[in-house]
Amino acid sequence: MSTTATQAQTRATAGSGQADMAESMIRTIDESTIEATNISLFHILTLGSIGASLALFFAGKKQAGIFVGLWPPTFQALKAVADTNKNKGK
Repeated sequence: MSTTATQAQTRATAGSGQADMAESMIRTIDESTIEATNISLFHILTLGSIGASLALFFAGKKQAGIFVGLWPPTFQALKAVADTNKNKGK
């Protein structure tokens, strides 16, 4: 195997470990929030950002309201990542 291929494989492996660590951290935070409140952290963030978006929009800060209104899909995507690999870390 060439040096370049070995370096690329090393980077891919290192990146995978970082992704696993991030997923594990997301899962841990979500599980602890569910234990404390019986609601997922990501659902709380989604509802909060929708409320903040509406408040900003109706307060006349329309661009800020639209910007904050784009956050809920991101929170739901993070929830999907945490749920998809739930048993992987255990």
